[in-house]
Amino acid sequence: MGTKKKVGLFGGTFDPVHIAHTALAKAFRRQFGLDEVWFLVTPQNPWKTDSRLSPDHDRLAMTRLALENEEGLTASDYEFHLEKPSFSYRTLRSLRKEFSATEFTLLIGGDNWAAFDKWAEHREILTHHPVAVYPRTGSALTTPEALQDMDFRLSIVTQPLLDISSTDVRHRVMEGKEITDLVCPKVAEYIRNNRLYLE
Repeated sequence: MGTKKKVGLFGGTFDPVHIAHTALAKAFRRQFGLDEVWFLVTPQNPWKTDSRLSPDHDRLAMTRLALENEEGLTASDYEFHLEKPSFSYRTLRSLRKEFSATEFTLLIGGDNWAAFDKWAEHREILTHHPVAVYPRTGSALTTPEALQDMDFRLSIVTQPLLDISSTDVRHRVMEGKEITDLVCPKVAEYIRNNRLYLE
């Protein structure tokens, strides 16, 4: 039996994708010897149902532009075709069924890991998938007490994080400030041409 393909899953709204996302995905791929990292552009975060997201096609288009020349990094609209909202366990169930010869590692932030016992079907996720966590700047990594009786595969991404957020990018655009130090040139051009984040 051949070796399983190894794919990392980096989910998010990517509204917009920025250079810290790309740097983190590269570190994730390198550190864990992954064949690919898929940026799963989520259509609706279960925790942010009231937030105003940019249209799915815009967020996907920007992510594709940002990854055009990045080896092993791919923008994916996989969750667009699944039931809403986009719970991770549903996505992972579907991926396991469709890509049975692939091992998927889930990449999440330290804040999400600290609340992982609140995720729907979190035990199912940990039973089937390794999890890689990137701690937030200045934050210690916390494992929920409810998970401490479980045998799971947890690793820490050691890449120092760039202190950039999509919120920062949107605020700068609203204020008429330059964003070329935060996003790749093609994403900056897309935002400008499509008049995103102006209100």
